Amino acid sequence: FTALHATYSFGILFWDKWLKGKVEDWMSVEMVGRAHGVHFYIRLQESYRNLVESSIYAQYPDAEIVEVQDYTDQFPPALPNKNYDVWGTDFVLARENGYPILTYPNFEEPGKIEEERRIDPIANITEVMSNLKESEAIWLQLLIRPTGDVWKKEAEVLIDDLSGKKTAPKKGIIESFVGGLGEFIANLIAAPLSPPIWAVPGEAKPTLTEQTTSKRHLIDPIQTKISKFGFESVLRFVYIDQRDSFTRSNIVAVMGGLRQFSTQHLNAFKPNLQSMTIAKGLFKKSKLMRKKQFLYSNYRIRHFPKKFMVLNTEELATIYHFPITGVRATLLQRIESKRGGPPPELPIQI
Repeated sequence: FTALHATYSFGILFWDKWLKGKVEDWMSVEMVGRAHGVHFYIRLQESYRNLVESSIYAQYPDAEIVEVQDYTDQFPPALPNKNYDVWGTDFVLARENGYPILTYPNFEEPGKIEEERRIDPIANITEVMSNLKESEAIWLQLLIRPTGDVWKKEAEVLIDDLSGKKTAPKKGIIESFVGGLGEFIANLIAAPLSPPIWAVPGEAKPTLTEQTTSKRHLIDPIQTKISKFGFESVLRFVYIDQRDSFTRSNIVAVMGGLRQFSTQHLNAFKPNLQSMTIAKGLFKKSKLMRKKQFLYSNYRIRHFPKKFMVLNTEELATIYHFPITGVRATLLQRIESKRGGPPPELPIQI
């Protein structure tokens, strides 16, 4: 994910943004469960293919990457219909972007040898995906778009608030002029006895207080999060099954799997109620049908909504990664052998 941040454009020109409609490029990393197995997909622009493949091979030399048709085409282009029903939602963060979710270092059990202490954060979800019926599908989609430092600056303000640091408020033009004139006159009168002292406008006056110490369990994780590259992100979940066998047990299982990234004092994923396939009040049935259609369509076209969250590379790697060897999901298929090229000194007949 750190390598993928290289696609960031470092700001789109005003004319390109507002006249040509140019936006920051994004890609989609997806985890899909069907009755025949669990699969990992990446959908991206052709121009980024070499970047992604080289990044994967650098970390997983034995991996096999295959270009495939879009798996969403296995279902009708519009759902729900008379045969299939849909449930799903987009997820957002429960608190400000600066607060992190639990990441993979928190899932390791101390005091054990390395292979025993490693607990895969996505093991629960892959296990659910490995026990689906032929008619069922679980789709998890993570849309990512590299971003700049605006979210980091907002997090730094949050740190200042938590630590009790105060910044001098900005003054108006008249107030600044009067204050500057008074400061000049005071320095002029004191000039024969001492050098002038000029105040720095807006200068922060940090103070270490008891509040800083008591909030250290919040400040340290925020500082750790903003030390890594950030991505504007959307996590989307869709569950599909035939109407006559549709059950919420797998929905609850996946939601529970995502709950393990949450903490009470830091951050958590919560459903975006605007996209979640629930409805209340008048015309409930028609509103619910419309929300399901929108969510299903947004998943298929990889739509990036206006409401998103910012996750850093460590958080993204926690949510989406290839399973470690300790994960034993039933239908999690692994490569038993790898392909190789011909020997370098193989004689060639011309």
